[in-house]
Amino acid sequence: MFKDKYGPWAVIAGGSDGIGAAMAREVCSRGLSVIVLARGGNNLEKIATDLRKEYPAVSVQTLSVDLGKPDATEKVLEATKDKEVGLFIYNVGSEPNYGDFLSHDIDFVRGRLFRNFVIKTELLHHYASKMKQRGGGGVLVMGSISGFFGSPGFSLYAASKAFTRYLIEGLWYEFKDSGIDCLCPVVGITNTPTMTNAYGSLPDDVAQPSQIAKSALDKLAEGPLWIAEDIVEQVAAFIPMEPRERAEVAANAGKAFAGGSQVTYSK
Repeated sequence: MFKDKYGPWAVIAGGSDGIGAAMAREVCSRGLSVIVLARGGNNLEKIATDLRKEYPAVSVQTLSVDLGKPDATEKVLEATKDKEVGLFIYNVGSEPNYGDFLSHDIDFVRGRLFRNFVIKTELLHHYASKMKQRGGGGVLVMGSISGFFGSPGFSLYAASKAFTRYLIEGLWYEFKDSGIDCLCPVVGITNTPTMTNAYGSLPDDVAQPSQIAKSALDKLAEGPLWIAEDIVEQVAAFIPMEPRERAEVAANAGKAFAGGSQVTYSK
């Protein structure tokens, strides 16, 4: 069923480690061939080698591309032009750089705009157009609890996740009569290499990438939103808050997280 609906190929942006690598592994286990996009390096080659060994019945291809550059879409479309893509996953966008908006130079900001808004949208438009022509498919764009509040220290990141959440909510309705499933999985702190490398060891009870990947793909046809079970109460607490209160609570949580302390979503 999964292979019939979302195969034969999946494109996974940000698939070299963490949730993206777990997505690639889960997709391969369900019989789809994959094209893994990442900036390159040892992680990209390692996940490809591992997937080929674990799932010899599917094809695994990679593309080294910086999705924060304006020419990224052109490179990805050229590399996938001969593939029938039935599943598009955009997992790029975690933020290892805590700091006030004005502490980042404009080149950094511009790169984040391309990666988290422009390239994401261009690729989604391309692959969804192809899916509409063929009569179905799936789009999964990763969200975050940060998409429910302004997050001082992670302001641009949080804005990008709010953008994703509302974009997918609207597209879910637009696409449903074309047989295209849309899902924005909303997750909290997850034990990924990006997070541990930037902020140190995480609590033992945080979500694991494999859990997120399996659950998100299981929920793909139940969009537009899936909120991970471990953060349902936290999300519910933010919704009725006044904007200033949300910003204050989020500021405290962001400082605690960046400083390696226990994160609590309260004043």
